[in-house]
Amino acid sequence: MAPKVLVVLTSQAQIPDRDHATGWYLFAHPWEVLHEKVELTIASPKGGEAPLDPSSVEAFKSDPVSSKFLKEQESLWKNTHKLADFLPRVSEFDAIFYVGGHGRKEHFFPL
Repeated sequence: MAPKVLVVLTSQAQIPDRDHATGWYLFAHPWEVLHEKVELTIASPKGGEAPLDPSSVEAFKSDPVSSKFLKEQESLWKNTHKLADFLPRVSEFDAIFYVGGHGRKEHFFPL
């Protein structure tokens, strides 16, 4: 049985008090390494679509792994599970991977 990893993306799309888009930072390379070795569950504080940081897309626009990930794995961040649903079941996971981003700290739940 493959190890289970809870991947947490931010739900924050804007940096508060600034007109600046944000979101989770593109995790194409970690996904490329992990997706065949572990069972990944993608969650975000609000569930549903988790905003992708546009600056991370721009930074990796010439990277083939990132381009493939963006083109083929969009459902991963468009249909995230609500993080709170996993709080009672956190012991089912072998690891929790918080993907980098600029989300507000109050949008994360302590585990």
